[in-house]
Amino acid sequence: MFEDKRRQKRVSVGIPIRVKWSDNNGNRFEEVTKSINVSSDGALFPLKVPIRAGMLLDLSLPLPRNLQKSAAPKAVYETTGLVVRVEQTGNPQSFLIAVRFRALKVKQYRAES
Repeated sequence: MFEDKRRQKRVSVGIPIRVKWSDNNGNRFEEVTKSINVSSDGALFPLKVPIRAGMLLDLSLPLPRNLQKSAAPKAVYETTGLVVRVEQTGNPQSFLIAVRFRALKVKQYRAES
């Protein structure tokens, strides 16, 4: 058996995810899919279009509060996902996409001297 080295527990759940991205020519794409599993660090979901590892995707999903990293949870979690793995399934028009959620940009304040 393989040892699971993930930092966060994955939850098998089929929640809708809106995925948006741009190709190298600036063409915008959007697809609505359902997750296979999610954690507070990322998600696994199918797409009909092959994309490549390293791409950034804009994601919108209704994520349960306990899986959100934000201090102010919202009904719809919007974040950027870094594609870390792409697998072709048995169907030539279906690809499994694994993304790691990118940390939200938080304003940092410094003390004035």
